[in-house]
Amino acid sequence: MDVNVYTLQELASHVLPILSDNTRVTPLSPLRLDSYLHNPRAAEADPVLFELHIDNQLVAYRTVLPDLFYDSEGRPQRFAWLSGNWVDPQYRRQGLSTRLLKQVVEHWEGRLIYTNYAPASRAVYDKSGQFRLLAGRTGYRFYLRSAAHELLKERSGDLALLKAGDGLINRFREGRLSRFQPVDDSQCRVEIYDALSGKEEGKGKEEVEAMVKRLQQGSLFGRDGTIFDWILQYPWITEQKGEPVNYHFSYSASRFKNIVLHFTLPVTGKQGLLWMTLHNNRLTVPYLFYEEISLLPLMARTVLHTMIRNNCTHTTVRDPGLQQQLKAYRKWFLLIRRMPQLIFAHNKLLDLIPAGRKIHDGDGDVVFTG
Repeated sequence: MDVNVYTLQELASHVLPILSDNTRVTPLSPLRLDSYLHNPRAAEADPVLFELHIDNQLVAYRTVLPDLFYDSEGRPQRFAWLSGNWVDPQYRRQGLSTRLLKQVVEHWEGRLIYTNYAPASRAVYDKSGQFRLLAGRTGYRFYLRSAAHELLKERSGDLALLKAGDGLINRFREGRLSRFQPVDDSQCRVEIYDALSGKEEGKGKEEVEAMVKRLQQGSLFGRDGTIFDWILQYPWITEQKGEPVNYHFSYSASRFKNIVLHFTLPVTGKQGLLWMTLHNNRLTVPYLFYEEISLLPLMARTVLHTMIRNNCTHTTVRDPGLQQQLKAYRKWFLLIRRMPQLIFAHNKLLDLIPAGRKIHDGDGDVVFTG
């Protein structure tokens, strides 16, 4: 049993030959590999891939995503997100995940954070006794359309009946939903904003990036225009069909689209930025920024209108302000359900992480998967 560790500098030379042979298990999809290689917060010497082999066969792997947070003095502190863990079903419950986690902890000296976990991964972290709760974020899932056949497919065998029921409910609701009106131009100018995706340059881009940077000063992870450029240019999910690879996490979707909107109030000129992601039939809001609180209800209205126009079934929101504004549209939703998020940090980091800092819905690897 051998554990191999690969740094960012070694990643491409190791993974690319595997991607050309779809009979071999690959620890990274082509998109995720490209994203890792262009991460502005990663260093070439960062260990990012941990593999476990038995008789020269890959039976388990773990990947991490380098990032940084800002301590109470405003100093950047490097760490990595635990982001991807797989064990061959034939070798599960043999302690392989625990062994890989031990290697990650040693190489990163405990500078690790995780969220968005699978139950099996959470059990490994809990068993280690090395992680403590960093933040518990109250979240709500807003169901706009019925999607029982998707939500209950693991529990029910009669998917055809559930799908037919969804269709009846949604057809009944569509007439009403179609009458929902978007934000009026007299209230606010709302424009598609391409600057963060690298398609615009100049004064407009500089102004908005300066606004985002200023409004991120109270943020724990402080992602800025450079990071947002990277996220948008190197996504982990694609709509394009390509050669299949033997990868155990999702990397393709029938629909995946980032929508970044720029808001400007006509009288005061105050600005805001709303980032939405469409992933199949769900919508998420990884980031939103506003110079004036009156922009928030306009953003909530835009979120709901975007869901209606794009035939979305639900959205999950953990930003407190946006939650409150969406609840004002309660009558438009079928159901609103609590959906909290827990974020854990290694014991060695807890004294460095300041309390009460802003955490965005897209922080971590969440923004890459929608």
